[in-house]
Amino acid sequence: MAEHIRIAKSWDELNEWQLQEIAHLYLNTPIENFPEAYFQMILIVYQKSTSQADLYNFDKLRKNVPISELGKYTNFLKDKADYYSFPEIPGLFKPADALGNITVRHFSTIDTYFYLWNKERSVLNLKRLVASLYRIKKEFDDLDIAAVDEITRKLPVKQMEVIALAFLFTRQQISKTFPVVFPKPKEETEEKKLQPIFTKKDNQFIPFDKIIIGMSMDELQPLGKKQDVNQVRVYEFLSVLSESILYHRAKAKANERK
Repeated sequence: MAEHIRIAKSWDELNEWQLQEIAHLYLNTPIENFPEAYFQMILIVYQKSTSQADLYNFDKLRKNVPISELGKYTNFLKDKADYYSFPEIPGLFKPADALGNITVRHFSTIDTYFYLWNKERSVLNLKRLVASLYRIKKEFDDLDIAAVDEITRKLPVKQMEVIALAFLFTRQQISKTFPVVFPKPKEETEEKKLQPIFTKKDNQFIPFDKIIIGMSMDELQPLGKKQDVNQVRVYEFLSVLSESILYHRAKAKANERK
């Protein structure tokens, strides 16, 4: 029966209500309570909305189909982390999907606020993270964040959590794409390995400002001086940075053999 019901089969197919409810559970559930939260996520996918019609159909479904059967068709919730879209907010410029249009300077600012929020997931830190992602002008300027916050702070908390989840998933994908820049910890405890990826908090943090300065002072200066580096798109920057790291590693090894 469950296989014949039309439901979302990916993160991008979830509606706004589903995204908000699931993001809230993802970002606020202690690890020990995750099995119960995952059960709730499955039900949210099948419930679809809070309309009377959907509630009626959902109640009927739950009485006839066990949760173990329903869970067979929602594996994307635990197997995929590929929601990279940011919603439009009137009066603001939004980041492109997966941050495809932002500069490394902008990414540096976002990443700082992301670190603070990931360390302590308070509403205040959430608001700061969301404000850092959007722009009030076409070009990013740190000084505009307060003006952006005047708009984004009015969003419902659950909508802000969807935005935070999109950045979290995007950053995870960036880390996988550029492992030279974002190396995995050498060793994790067995308990740490079993944690869902979204519950892991990065204890090591190097501000991107320092990395940008380092690139501008590189002997090869592949991206130019600091003011030039700041305006480079983040994916181009990380690609060049990866090559630079590998070059200097090879050079250091060659010098050791002399």
